[in-house]
Amino acid sequence: MCGIVGYIGNQEATSILLAGLRELEYRGYDSAGIALLETSSVKTFKAVGKLDNLAAKVGSYRSSGAVAAIGHTRWATHGKPTEANAHPHGLTHSQVVHNGIIENYQNLKSTLSTPFLSQTDSEVIVHLFEKHLDGHGNAPDAALAAFRATLDELHGAYAILLVSELTPGRVFYARKGSPLQIGFAAGGCYLASSDAPLLGLCDKAMHFEDGQWGVATADTLQVFDANGAVVEPLFAVLPASSAAAQKEGFRYFMEKEIYEQPQVLADILTGRLRDGAVEFEAFPADWLRPFRSITLCACGTSYHAALVGSYLLERLARMPVKVEIASEFRYRVPVLDPEGLFVVISQSGETADTLEALKLAKAQGLATLALCNVDNSSMIREAAQSILLRAGIEKGVASTKAFAAQVMTLWLLALHWGQAKGLLDGERWARELAALRGGIDVVKVQPALHERIHRLSKRYLHGHGFFFIGRDLFYPLALEGALKLKEISYLHAEGYPAGEMKHGPIALADAGLFTIALMARTTLWDKIKSNVEELSARDSTIVAITPEDFELADDIIRIRAHVHPMLEFFEMMVVVQLLSMEIAIRLGNDVDMPRNLAKSVTVE
Repeated sequence: MCGIVGYIGNQEATSILLAGLRELEYRGYDSAGIALLETSSVKTFKAVGKLDNLAAKVGSYRSSGAVAAIGHTRWATHGKPTEANAHPHGLTHSQVVHNGIIENYQNLKSTLSTPFLSQTDSEVIVHLFEKHLDGHGNAPDAALAAFRATLDELHGAYAILLVSELTPGRVFYARKGSPLQIGFAAGGCYLASSDAPLLGLCDKAMHFEDGQWGVATADTLQVFDANGAVVEPLFAVLPASSAAAQKEGFRYFMEKEIYEQPQVLADILTGRLRDGAVEFEAFPADWLRPFRSITLCACGTSYHAALVGSYLLERLARMPVKVEIASEFRYRVPVLDPEGLFVVISQSGETADTLEALKLAKAQGLATLALCNVDNSSMIREAAQSILLRAGIEKGVASTKAFAAQVMTLWLLALHWGQAKGLLDGERWARELAALRGGIDVVKVQPALHERIHRLSKRYLHGHGFFFIGRDLFYPLALEGALKLKEISYLHAEGYPAGEMKHGPIALADAGLFTIALMARTTLWDKIKSNVEELSARDSTIVAITPEDFELADDIIRIRAHVHPMLEFFEMMVVVQLLSMEIAIRLGNDVDMPRNLAKSVTVE
């Protein structure tokens, strides 16, 4: 889940690397480092913590002349966040940065006699490279052969950039399971874990496929596949800039992204509601008709969106739906319906567990569909069909607008499928269409509501935990609300189906347990009311999010009255997002970069 960048050319490289790493800091911020190969000597800088610490270490140093440079921002997997464990890792004449996990590093390490300076799995790469290079003599392509021999020994996932004093002006690269792309411009060659560091610098980029590797200079590129065959580079057009990734006066990116949700939902609907029907640009309506079941597979927030989608798909399309946690799915030896559709959901399109689940489903011959926010991501390229979420750049590590986009897109998919099967009559369709369009207004943050939540948040900074409870569609939202609070406040929170309280969890109820009750008027009102009354009777502190009066609530966050459950869902979604954020801010936390987390989870 680390971020890596590279540059080859004649421009000053420290500013290029630091700016690129700034775009990738959401991928990990335990430590960071850069290595600059100028002429035939390497200069390295490393620092623990966020990127500002590395910038302070670099100070006034600036590269001059031709340079091949690599950088890294780390999310720790092997070894604690220390300067010794920070990348780049070097040996006699080489430096390497790595995103991923080398699963057999302990075995490889036992075969090497050179001393290791870190606890990481990544350091073994540079040791293997120098060992193989010693064995290849001074042949013109010795370094390339040594790099290939190194890759042949590695088991696991990786994106690798490597430089050596013996080959100035060159960066060796490889990709297997972790994203990596390259772009060229008049100023030289740029490499990165995602498009973001390339925007504004390059017009086009090549997104390397699994197994591809090679070497780049300032103006040339050699690409090989896993078998060593030459690959013709293919470049895709990049957006013009990353201007969207600015705070624009908000305190945090997370806050900005919550406020952006009306535009996100509007963008999702644009061009997809035509002549009284839902249409997707990716595929015709009849593509869905042969499938007799659906499997939705995802992790984290995307898994919660998948759970919401399961309710919608079963009700609107009358399709049997299974929802799978990707990290468990692939190790269960799953039995899949050969006539079913396998759907993966991911913000980044690089989530390792979900990507591997997609590959497993493909290997079993299933039709596949990816719902993803990043074009040209691994999942988009791997799946047979795809639907882009249109959420735009999401910088906050704790997802908000991408979750809203996933839920809205799944709702559209359910309606699209239901129409294809002839299940939605005129009255039912009119009701859904009105609700779809109404969702844009519902997710607009009301200033008075935000102020109410801000003032209320100071009461909920202690206690021994939170229960988020809901029924039906609001159970997955309870899970998501609890996850948001955990991610950014570091307070213990759990989401439950409200009806499950009496089956064990109610044993925890007392005045120090805060219950966030999602009390939808459109959906099982009497049931959720009864469940909350059971908790109140055990002295639990109740925060009711509801359009109704509820006399047993200690605090009420009132939403507007709606006739469609999805409108209640989206308005409650905004409330739990804001509540989690305001509690975390009062606790003094950085809500954009919560501890121990990273945005794009590219390791298992």
